[in-house]
Amino acid sequence: MKYKFLFLFLFAASFVFGQANYQVTNFSLVIKGTSNLHDWESSAKEVRANGSMTVVAGALKSIESLNVDIPVKTIKSSKGSIMDNKTYDALKANKNPNITYKLGKVTGLTKKGEGYDINATGYLTIAGSTKTIDMYVRAKAGSDGSITFNGSKN
Repeated sequence: MKYKFLFLFLFAASFVFGQANYQVTNFSLVIKGTSNLHDWESSAKEVRANGSMTVVAGALKSIESLNVDIPVKTIKSSKGSIMDNKTYDALKANKNPNITYKLGKVTGLTKKGEGYDINATGYLTIAGSTKTIDMYVRAKAGSDGSITFNGSKN
């Protein structure tokens, strides 16, 4: 199977300025895939994420940490429970109940227009297998201290 993750995370800070601990307050995570029978799409109904970031005067300065957990059995397909069960089997959900991402390091953080271009390296664990991945993400710091991340990964 081939997968593509599309995500949008909105983080809210426990402190408004300076280094703060953030937790996800709103999200959209869609997994699109193909098989030898048909294309399919599933959505995560739960995402747990937290991170430590530095925002100064409304500007994102650094990302010190970011951890994301997606409980596999909260992933639901538009094709119903038969497809859900196939997904859970493929992801070895009984033995590996979460998909996880842990930020390794930010290799680029550039202000561009209203937002930021971010290049990062991290560790993605799916079905018990961990791989180092590079990601490009677009971010935007809100006037309320929130940070929104938007991106995708094949």
